[in-house]
Amino acid sequence: MNLKNHYFILRHGQTTWPHTEICYPSDNKESVGLSQDGISQIKLVAESLKKENISLIFCSEYLRVRLTAEIVASALGLKPVIDARLNDTELGDYYGKPKASFYQEFPDPAKRFETKSPMGGESWDEVKVRQISFLKETEQKYDGQNILVVGHGDSLWLLEGLIRQMTNKELLEAIFEKKEFIKKGELRKIN
Repeated sequence: MNLKNHYFILRHGQTTWPHTEICYPSDNKESVGLSQDGISQIKLVAESLKKENISLIFCSEYLRVRLTAEIVASALGLKPVIDARLNDTELGDYYGKPKASFYQEFPDPAKRFETKSPMGGESWDEVKVRQISFLKETEQKYDGQNILVVGHGDSLWLLEGLIRQMTNKELLEAIFEKKEFIKKGELRKIN
């Protein structure tokens, strides 16, 4: 995809969810916010973004992401646009369950791109389809803008791969071999 705009991605800050070994709860769209450390972390990022001439901010509809986007938007004098196509990967039946059980059922990450997804959830290819729709629409509407996308680990990793035109193999190498998965509160300029 030939892009007319410049994209920055920002993962939400540290959250109030204390269970690192358990998948987020099923109500995590509204129940998981930002911790005080997460708020402080994002305020610093917002300051660093002032020099980037961001003109648009898009974010997922999850509370932790909306709060992150609102902190940045307030610092930049903008209003974030919520877009469900930027939501996290849907985990279906695994919400609130141990991450180990998820990885036991899905031991091969490469298969998560295709049809292998949790009951009630979605594959990474399904996430990419909605993100392609977002990118195409954004590219049709805007030209030469600096756009910040605030989101989640998996969805931002996949969006970055789409923008950089990475194959699924390259995406997996980026996180499993090169350890380049985007961290909470991390900002990246993509193009």
